[in-house]
Amino acid sequence: MRKKYNLVVGFLVILLLDCLLIFNEWNRYQEKMEIVTLFLGAEKEELLDTAVMLWRNEDIDTEQQSKGLDTGEQYGYLDLQANQFGREFLKHSFIILLISGAVFAGYALVLSGIQKRAGRQRKAELSELSKILDQFQQRKYEVEGAALFTEETDMLQQIYGQFADFGEMLKLLEERMELEKEETKSLVTDISHQLKTPIAALKACFEILLSEDLSRQEREEFSERCKKQLTGLENLLNALLNISRMETGMIQVKKETADILETVASAVSRVYMKASDKNIAIEMEEISGLQIPHDVKWTCEAFINILENAIKYSPGETTITIRLQKLTTFLRIEFQDEGIGVPKEEYHKIFKRFYRIQSHLVQQQEGSGIGLYLTREILERQGGGIRVVSGYSSGIAQKRKFPGSTFIVQLPLRE
Repeated sequence: MRKKYNLVVGFLVILLLDCLLIFNEWNRYQEKMEIVTLFLGAEKEELLDTAVMLWRNEDIDTEQQSKGLDTGEQYGYLDLQANQFGREFLKHSFIILLISGAVFAGYALVLSGIQKRAGRQRKAELSELSKILDQFQQRKYEVEGAALFTEETDMLQQIYGQFADFGEMLKLLEERMELEKEETKSLVTDISHQLKTPIAALKACFEILLSEDLSRQEREEFSERCKKQLTGLENLLNALLNISRMETGMIQVKKETADILETVASAVSRVYMKASDKNIAIEMEEISGLQIPHDVKWTCEAFINILENAIKYSPGETTITIRLQKLTTFLRIEFQDEGIGVPKEEYHKIFKRFYRIQSHLVQQQEGSGIGLYLTREILERQGGGIRVVSGYSSGIAQKRKFPGSTFIVQLPLRE
């Protein structure tokens, strides 16, 4: 279709040029015949005056020209074939048409060659796109062959770019699927490991309780152990349920403007008895005017996880200090304890799901490695974050070393 269009346009352009050139030749022929007829109508003694008149470009004597036309017509000089000027006009017109035909034929050949070359190029490009689709079917998402697409094929170049982007997206999706597959395997393994210890302990306690030679005190002791293991299982299952709901979107973090001090105080009140059992004091440096957007329920859960972690790994007769600092765009909350601390190389690892520090001081304590992971998820979904440092207290206006860890929470002051 495009080839026919180009041929028609080329033919019309050449035809227009032919018309202009032949019209120009015709005007020249007419001018020459006017001069001839003027001389034919002149008397012998008027020839010189006629030549001077033409030389000076003066007005032509119409009577004299009319007489010349009659004479030319009488002798047949006005016929194109009968005079030299007419024959020259016909000859020049024929040459113009011949050259135009040759030019048009050459144009058609060149256009045909260009179209054939473009067709081969287009066929090669479509073949390359077909190969890319075949690669995708074979799960090979590396797109090659960009050099094949020229600047003249903007649309195919754009399609190629879209294929390349699509390939990258498929590659990322496949990698994500593989990662999720591995994470699922790891999750199943971790859950099995987490359940294995309390279930084994329960089994052992029940087997001992079934024996008949236990005293009442021993039975109460093993019953208490069973109750403790069941409580641990219940806490583990609740934590797993919360993680599952949050990761699947069943739990939505809904922020509302509320007093963050009340949220912190609520978290402290819920862990107070555990801290009291170990004679651990919880102190809080209060500041006023801290109405910030946050999900009260889940932020409180995050603070509880931090405080329970501090209580669990801190010796008795120590202090947990909570500091709040209002900065330009966010609120900084520090939970400082005097516990065993976190090795620097494990600062980021402790927020992974099911991760527990390999230290014997940690392993001898009950735990699932879920609390801090859940805490990080809750805070990040609100645009905040959490990190940990050990061996010092940053404080509000002081810096000096203390044993233990400081968990630093950041929450945005505005939406």
